[in-house]
Amino acid sequence: MRTSDFIEKRRSKRLGLSFPMKLRRLTDTGKGETIEAMTSNVSYEGVLISDINTKNIKPNDNLHITLSVPRDEARDFPFSRIVGSARVVRAEMETCALEFSEDVSRLCIAN
Repeated sequence: MRTSDFIEKRRSKRLGLSFPMKLRRLTDTGKGETIEAMTSNVSYEGVLISDINTKNIKPNDNLHITLSVPRDEARDFPFSRIVGSARVVRAEMETCALEFSEDVSRLCIAN
């Protein structure tokens, strides 16, 4: 199959930016587990994380996320912070794709 055979389904443009991010999920014992990661790319609707241990992350898991945009990168991205829930769309090898929930808070940069 050729690359041209695929139809782009994304509604938002992806920016290839690397930001620090925290993922929090509840374990089976009810205790919270926090995972620190770096994004590979970010869009208005989701994020791709690479180089992450996906052993305990499965598709359709709901996570609480905090994504902070470093001040130097703020011009390239319309938000300084994203906080809220996200659903795991894909988790394979060392890559994880998340879709932000509708109630995620996107904190804007003050000019």
